[in-house]
Amino acid sequence: MPSTTPQKYTTLESNNKSPFDIEEQDGADDSDTTLASSSFLKSSKSRSPSPKSRRTQHCKDCSRRRGLFTWIRWVVVVFLQSVMILLLLQSNGYLDSAKWDESMTETGGDINGLYIPTKHKWTLLTPNGDKFVPNMTTDENRMEIRHNWDMLMPLGSGSVEINNYKDYPKLGKPIVDDPIRNGSLFEASWTHALHCLYYTVDSYHQLTVSNGTKFGFDGERNDYHAAHCFEYLRNQILCMSDMTLEGSESVLDATGEGQAHMCRDRGEAVSWIEERRVDDIQSIVGP
Repeated sequence: MPSTTPQKYTTLESNNKSPFDIEEQDGADDSDTTLASSSFLKSSKSRSPSPKSRRTQHCKDCSRRRGLFTWIRWVVVVFLQSVMILLLLQSNGYLDSAKWDESMTETGGDINGLYIPTKHKWTLLTPNGDKFVPNMTTDENRMEIRHNWDMLMPLGSGSVEINNYKDYPKLGKPIVDDPIRNGSLFEASWTHALHCLYYTVDSYHQLTVSNGTKFGFDGERNDYHAAHCFEYLRNQILCMSDMTLEGSESVLDATGEGQAHMCRDRGEAVSWIEERRVDDIQSIVGP
């Protein structure tokens, strides 16, 4: 009698399905939740970088920052070095002739632009006759007074050497009659004027104490030198035309007596002269 109990299992052959068909059927039978979970895991893996990729990205960021800092550092270094080079060239006069124009020259300044002042200051001008004027009765303090005038001069007594003088048409030709110095010599105007003023002081002193028998530095009459100095001082005074308005010898907001004048920084001018001097002689009398 044949059994009517249904078969619990069927074979693959009886269903006529291949393993691939079964796999497709399994996929079709998956629930939506299972599919969503699978998609989430896949997307999570794609969104979350691995520790190795994070380290790689961090190294790239560090490399960019280091490159940026290195670039900034070299820009700063090159800029500062360029500024230093320009300042050195200007301080040595290499840029002056190229950029200087006579309209830029201040009153009493060098028309060639060789010396360009950077500082001025107001000064209370006060008389100091005991130090710079002899006693007018004897020769007792004549040399002491002369020494004080010597100390007003820079080393080299105002003479400077300008080898490239031909680059400055308004500079003129060098001094050729200096008995003790050689080279392309020129002299600062204020030291020349100071020399002439002292010559006038000393000559007057000698005429006074000798009752008109002695003149000037060496005791001999020198009308040429005297006339030269008188005219030099006259021209310089008129050229400068110092417009300081003078009242009584006092300034309302200053202690002591004197006239307030705007003056060039003499220390700066002296330094420029001494850097270009040809010797260390410091003499108001001159050669």
